[in-house]
Amino acid sequence: MFDMKKVGKQIADLRKEKNITQMALADLLGVSFQAVSNWERGHTMPDISKLPELSKEFGVSIDAILDDSKGTKVVTQLIEDGSLQGSGPIEKEELIHAAPIITTTQAEKVYQNIDSELDPQEISMMSPYISQDSIDELAKKEFNKRGVKGLSTFASYISQEVMEECAKEAFERSGLERFPIVAPFISQDLIDECAKEEYQLKGVKGLASMAPFISKEVLEECIKQEYEKNGLAGLSSIAPFVSERTLNDCVKDSYNVNGISSIVSLAPFVKKELLNELALDAISKQGIGEISSIMPYIDHNLIKDSKGVL
Repeated sequence: MFDMKKVGKQIADLRKEKNITQMALADLLGVSFQAVSNWERGHTMPDISKLPELSKEFGVSIDAILDDSKGTKVVTQLIEDGSLQGSGPIEKEELIHAAPIITTTQAEKVYQNIDSELDPQEISMMSPYISQDSIDELAKKEFNKRGVKGLSTFASYISQEVMEECAKEAFERSGLERFPIVAPFISQDLIDECAKEEYQLKGVKGLASMAPFISKEVLEECIKQEYEKNGLAGLSSIAPFVSERTLNDCVKDSYNVNGISSIVSLAPFVKKELLNELALDAISKQGIGEISSIMPYIDHNLIKDSKGVL
């Protein structure tokens, strides 16, 4: 990108040499006083259409105004003939620096003539300035090279259609493993669809990486199925994302069927009030030795009180 501070200082110096005010320069260019002020303070850059006018008013080349930095060649040629015909390959750094002050149509012309491919970071820098079709084309290429990881830096600019196409293919290749990278940019329906399929293939442990993005309804459905199949054993990996009600129901049921030892794996995720309640019940039925496995998670005053009762 152009160094806006340097360009701003150059404009300010040239204006002072001409001995005119910011207001006078604004009137000559048909812009607001605030626009000139922002240029000179390095907050914004002049639009490409204003550079020829600045060049004429100051009696200097456009190169001089832009401090002859990267991007100047592209900007100058676009201003002079409106195209890049006969220019040959253009360095991608030239496009990256010039993009903020040229139009999308102009950026597209430059993009079609760059000398090498853009890497993911460079695509991210260019995405605000090139067309959606070009962004999607780059996304497909990056996905074929690096998978969804290659999309992470510019995912917010990719169309949902292309993003979901890549996400589906990524799921077919490696399940939900890489999904968190693109999850914020794909539909809830697709996430839930893949989550259900992943659960059938790998069980609840396959959902752990994506649990924050799966809908509550689908996650609860998978949790209940898992509990019915395997009890509490597999739920600890996603316990932080399970609703308190479902977690409590599973813990209570497991305790009633298999005793206090069966709930140890989920004890860190269950409220102390419920654990205290179950511990008291276990003490009354089997004695204090029964609760040794969940001692770190219950109120120790409860044990003292229970001794007095027993």
